[in-house]
Amino acid sequence: MSADRSLFNITGDKGDGDEELVIPKVVPQKPTMDSILETPKPGFCVKTHTEEGAKVFINICTSDKIGQPPNISGEELQEIIQTEDVGRFRVPMSVGPPHGEMDKSGTACTAYDAVIHPDFCAKVQKEEIFLQFLLSATLLLLEQKYSVKLVHEACVLLKNKRHQGRLEPQLMRLTKKPFVVEMDTPVASKIEEVRQTPNKPLLCTHNIIVEPKEGRPEFVVVEISSKHMKGVSGLQLDVGEDRLELVVRPGGYRLDLDLPFWVHPERGGSQFDCSTSTLTITLPVQEGEG
Repeated sequence: MSADRSLFNITGDKGDGDEELVIPKVVPQKPTMDSILETPKPGFCVKTHTEEGAKVFINICTSDKIGQPPNISGEELQEIIQTEDVGRFRVPMSVGPPHGEMDKSGTACTAYDAVIHPDFCAKVQKEEIFLQFLLSATLLLLEQKYSVKLVHEACVLLKNKRHQGRLEPQLMRLTKKPFVVEMDTPVASKIEEVRQTPNKPLLCTHNIIVEPKEGRPEFVVVEISSKHMKGVSGLQLDVGEDRLELVVRPGGYRLDLDLPFWVHPERGGSQFDCSTSTLTITLPVQEGEG
């Protein structure tokens, strides 16, 4: 079983061309008031290897602290793939850092833990198209986040093996708070979930600033201004580690931006200035970037 790289349009990666698998320095995760360190439950395990031949295991794990993706059919997912608009279907996932393990022959190997919702995990084990989509998304995320080069075609689902090695605790968010706070309103409005995919591009001006301007980047600041943005109640901001998406209602406008560095979405914050119709998003850069 191989993961289909063609499901995604990836034009580059953040690797530096090293010829060996490098285990990056991991900064210990610390719980906050709205998060908890939790060891995920085993789901199933897949095996592949790097382009240099180093064996890699990916433990697909579960936690009900992870959100569920939209409940669509296999036919709908196939249509999304054919139109190459894979952004319409996003799988919430928490990917932990690599940890060294030993395979059954006693050879050193690397394992990663990718956590999804248990209901979606059950679905992908029943429907092949969702499994292929998940594997492609997971492999590409690992390649981008940890600068490894994995062989997608070598990805094999292991029978009767739910995980390789120990499962590491991961930081799980307990609640999802509104990301945008309106500057001239004493109480932040709750951003309602957008249930329909907006199709119209948002007419706006935007500016991405990296602070400080010299040396290691610490923050990415995104400023977005548009006449279509009237207040917080009409905004939905979805921030990932390497991109953000802004949806504006009414009107169904959407802005999708790639970020120059990997960031910590859960540590960021935003403000909306009604007087200038400007949304400012500040995101701390992940350790090791830059």
